[in-house]
Parts: sequence; C-alpha cells; structure tokens
Amino acid sequence: MVNMIPMFKLTSLHSLLPTLAFVFTAGLWGQVGEAALNPTDALLQKAIENSLSTRGHEALPNARAVRDIEPRSRLAHWLEAQNVLAASGLATQVKKGDLDLVHESEARLHRVPEGYLPANIIALAENLNIGRYLLLSDLSISRIYIFDLAQKKPSLVREIYSSIGLAGAVKQREGDRKTPIGVYRLMKEIRNPRPDGFLGDLAITLDYPNAEDRRAQRTGSGIWIHGVPQEVHVRPPRSSDGCLAVANADMEMIRSYVEFGKTHIVIAPSIQWLSPSDWRLHQQERLSRMGMTQQSVQLTNQAVFFVSNSRPIVAIQRDPQGLRRTYWAQRQASGPMLVEDL
Repeated sequence: MVNMIPMFKLTSLHSLLPTLAFVFTAGLWGQVGEAALNPTDALLQKAIENSLSTRGHEALPNARAVRDIEPRSRLAHWLEAQNVLAASGLATQVKKGDLDLVHESEARLHRVPEGYLPANIIALAENLNIGRYLLLSDLSISRIYIFDLAQKKPSLVREIYSSIGLAGAVKQREGDRKTPIGVYRLMKEIRNPRPDGFLGDLAITLDYPNAEDRRAQRTGSGIWIHGVPQEVHVRPPRSSDGCLAVANADMEMIRSYVEFGKTHIVIAPSIQWLSPSDWRLHQQERLSRMGMTQQSVQLTNQAVFFVSNSRPIVAIQRDPQGLRRTYWAQRQASGPMLVEDL
C-alpha cells in the first residue's frame, strides 16, 4: 500500500500547498528583477505563483515551457500533472515521495524585495581587493545570491537555487550531514570531482573549517559547492552530505564570478532583507558595537559580515602584510577575539 498525504479536491495548488498559498495571498514576499534568475528558474517560479493565484490557467503553459527547455526537471513535470488534474476538476493524491517537490516549490517562491539589501553584509571598503563578487547563501530557503561589490552598496546580480545538507544547517562534526555557517573563501575548482558523476562536472572547494570553527572544535572537511548528476536538473532542498549542490549550468555560471583565494561566501542560516535606509541604520549600529564607523572601515580597508546571532561578526581586512579574517564578539567589543591570517 502506498502511503499518501490526505486527498485534496484541487481547483489550484492552494489546497495542495496551504502554507504557500497563505504567503502568496498575504503578499509576504516582494519582487526582484527576473534578470537575477536563469530562464528555467524564472519560468518555474511563474508556474508556482500562477498555480497559487487567480491566474491558474497560466500555470500549465509555464510548466510545459520548463519541461520543454529542461526535461530533467521533476518539478516541472509534477506541476504540469497537478494543474492538468486541477483544470479537470479531479481529486488528486500527493504521495509522500512528492514531498521534496512541495519543499522545492516552497523554496522557489521566496523573492527579494526590489532594492532591499541583506543585513548580513554590514560594510564594504572600496579597495579591499577580495574579488569583485561575493556569494551569500540563505540555508533556510535553499538559495545562493551573488552580489557585485564594485559600489559602496552590494548589488544583486544572480539568484540560484541550491540544495543543502540532508540534516540541515549548522555543522558541528564530521559526518553529521549538515551545512556549516560562516565566512569562507572559495579556494579551487575540481573538474569531474567524482568518477560516477554524482557531483556533476565541477566542484569549488571552501576553506572550511576556518579559525573560528577550529576554535569551537567543529570538525569535518571537504565542504564544496558542486553540481548534480547529469540525469537530474536539481536535487531536493535537503539532500547533500553538507555541501551546497546546484544545477550544473548554475555551477559553471558561479565559476565565472569567482577569483580563487579572494572571493568569499557568507553561509547564513537565514537572511534579513532591509530597505536602504534601514540597512544604513543597521550598518551604523553594528559598526558602533565594534568601535568602528563607515569612515574607519574605508581607512582600514575592511569588509564586515554578519552570520547569525550565535556567531561572531567577521571582518576581512587587507593590509601590507596580506589578507586576514578577524572575528568580533556580538556584544560591545574593543577589538577582535580572534585573528586569522589567510
């Protein structure tokens, strides 16, 4: 006997994804330029949104368009089937094996309010030379964002769906199948990282564990951003051994933004998005706790990042001796609690 989620009478995916329907109808997400998404992800997002709205009749052609350009997308085929049933007025059953598709749909619904900035990026010096781009991962919604750091304020240029560890976030020990949180450098690329192709054609290594991880006795290694098997489009939101797994095409795109040994990724359990005015207030408040100002950040050539309330503030600084990461207590601090030369 196949285990089923209770049967729903569908007129749209509102009854299939009640939480998502609430988020959609309440207008709890904003809008972001679709240029940040690749064409497949943009169409998938439209298909899900239309399934949850009064534009349900548009969801089916959206799903079919994704199926045509990316036939390996399980989500596209599933959305097509659900909308065919809904259009026919038929009852449907969702198998437990489909729950990962429900979770992927939920992850793909989140959008960045246009013009908003992440609280995780506190301050940026203009001449830091840590690469033009920064990666920022929100583990709560399976997302990697790529920001252009060429200006004083970060500018979002790409948004990528990513899988995380099977056991979730906040890695503590080797083999726990969790994704670490922290600030890490992207170190090198590995082509054909596994002979059977399970990790795709390309992987990029991170310098996990960093000095703060080692101080806290977090163990493990081999945390990468990598691709997926050729026969699939993406993997479910929680499915890796602790790495970040993305579509193979997205993996190649990420590579184009990376300067190895310079480019960093901030992996956070979640991201708070702020309006530009609130972001500036947040910046001033965080820097004040560290005894800094925006002017001193520029003079000392630093970038400052927030990971979570349970982790230190991380500053990256370049001086004549080289690049270093410093770790600052969340409370009022007169200096860093830990210095790591890179």
